Amino acid sequence: MKKISIVTMVGAILLSGCGANNQTSSPANTYEAASGLNATPPATSTPNSLLSEISDQKIAIYGVQDKAQKDMFSSLDVVINGETKTFNWINVKNPSFYPQISVIDLDADGEDEIVIVLTKGTGTGVHDSEVHVLKSDFTEISVSDPKEFVLSNIKVDLETVKEVRKYTVSLDKQEYSSEFNESDSNDWFVQPTVQNILRFSLKDNQLIAELPIQISAGHYLGDAIVRYVFVNGKFEPSKIDITKEGV
Repeated sequence: MKKISIVTMVGAILLSGCGANNQTSSPANTYEAASGLNATPPATSTPNSLLSEISDQKIAIYGVQDKAQKDMFSSLDVVINGETKTFNWINVKNPSFYPQISVIDLDADGEDEIVIVLTKGTGTGVHDSEVHVLKSDFTEISVSDPKEFVLSNIKVDLETVKEVRKYTVSLDKQEYSSEFNESDSNDWFVQPTVQNILRFSLKDNQLIAELPIQISAGHYLGDAIVRYVFVNGKFEPSKIDITKEGV
């Protein structure tokens, strides 16, 4: 089993003591301060911010500043082995949600891929993340959106009896029930949704998408955990598990 290296660079906070994740302590906001990367910045009037890096593997992500977007990086520069490519990806400027980098042989071809998890938006009852899988030459492997896969494979029924809302989630001949008092919320959704929260991660050398099933801004029926497989040259959702653990 290959070792997964994961790192999130948080502003100017020193991240020492996390050697197992190949984290570095460089808080610099310019390319010149990225030790060992030998990267050349593209032409820009504003210094780009170092968001995340795995220095011993010469991988880094820089946020391209845009004065018109105060809360977002308008694009991202990815550095791999001294080469730089700009992607029109976005990420929030909150250091707690800077990009996460993992290095793992995700498609089982004998060569490591670079898995980058971005956060495009976050707030109360909302978390929008995005995942990109790159080869060392910047070739990207497509990852299918898991939302439609979840909605087409689960069924949610609602029964209301004496101010009690009983939800039943059906998946592969299995049923999961939850009950709520009508007074628990004044903004129950007409239909349950998985559109508002999406989190990507890696577990057991596999790409995972976590989608809480929401029935109001603060109430959930559990998480739909989607597992991906590599097929026909891209990563596709293959299996859903429902967990009732807290979201």
